[in-house]
Amino acid sequence: MSRTTIYTVDAAGTLTAMRPSEPRSEDFMQKLVATHPELIADQDGVLLLIRREQPIADREDGSGRWSLDHLFVTRSGVPVLVELKRAVDTRLRREVIGQMLDYAANGTAYWQGGRIAESFAASMAEQGRDADAELATFLAGTTEPQDFWQQVDANFSAGRIKMVFVADTIPRELARIVEFLNEQMKADVRAVELSWFESESGVTALTPRIIGETERAQTEKAARGTLPPIAREAWIEERLSKHGAATVTGAEAFIEMIETTGGTTEVASTQGSIVSWYASPNGFLYPLSLSHFSKGSVQLCLCYLVNRPAFAAVDVRQMIYDRLTDIVGPLSTRTLNGTPSFGVAKLNDPVVRAGVEDLLREIKVIGGAS
Repeated sequence: MSRTTIYTVDAAGTLTAMRPSEPRSEDFMQKLVATHPELIADQDGVLLLIRREQPIADREDGSGRWSLDHLFVTRSGVPVLVELKRAVDTRLRREVIGQMLDYAANGTAYWQGGRIAESFAASMAEQGRDADAELATFLAGTTEPQDFWQQVDANFSAGRIKMVFVADTIPRELARIVEFLNEQMKADVRAVELSWFESESGVTALTPRIIGETERAQTEKAARGTLPPIAREAWIEERLSKHGAATVTGAEAFIEMIETTGGTTEVASTQGSIVSWYASPNGFLYPLSLSHFSKGSVQLCLCYLVNRPAFAAVDVRQMIYDRLTDIVGPLSTRTLNGTPSFGVAKLNDPVVRAGVEDLLREIKVIGGAS
């Protein structure tokens, strides 16, 4: 599609011609999108940048075979995978599609719960910014941080993601492929054509055009977006039984352990995990969850506890982390703001289970839970 000159008129009535131009470089485009994600946002509105150059693994114990240009999340907890290319890059046609599908397929298969929250915290630390404050500003009181990160993990695990291709010109072949994929897949697939214009004085204007939002695709995705309720037993059978009898009995031990210590368990609304909570005068306390990640794992929800005043101090969370490590052995990560985890089958050991129960009672006392 040919682009014509656009004109701007300022308050004094001065007319300025903005002529079709090109971005200075791909890196300049990437920095611009990272700083101003509203340029590529759709009806979901504001986006939160998790990280630029986000590593994507191709196996469960992998550190990252690929690097995604940008990883964002929406306020409703939907991960947004973004690949950006200039129009002059010949890979913008079919190759970029295969690249993105590799990222999405392996990312959803091998992503561990809590990793997106950890990646965001690490990115903010590198920039000298407060991750909790940035998240609170983004959420604007719409949801609690712990609920938000749980929604993000559940969406990623279930493949409820957005894949977005960005370029200064979207070729017709790519536009048609994007529309076809968006109609066929559970994930949302979009292309954003970010047209560039410049004036003689060097002022830049950008006009985004979203491709892929066909009415048929939107109707079909809305129809299958609501999940029917599922019982805990059915969830365990569906998500964990393929990992063996020890995993199933460990999951049953998890539920019994929470109930023994006065808590409640249920399948999360996103059906990505079984969550546990304890009532307290200041709301609910969410210390552990049972995830199907890593063939069935119990997650210590430090990314949720950190937002409670009683657990805000690093030494308190470190103490809980160290105590759990003494009981079950090494955890999946060392972060004190994420969801370090251990295999649920370890709860089949009576000594381990008793130790975790004692730790839960200690967490309840710290958090003021009944």
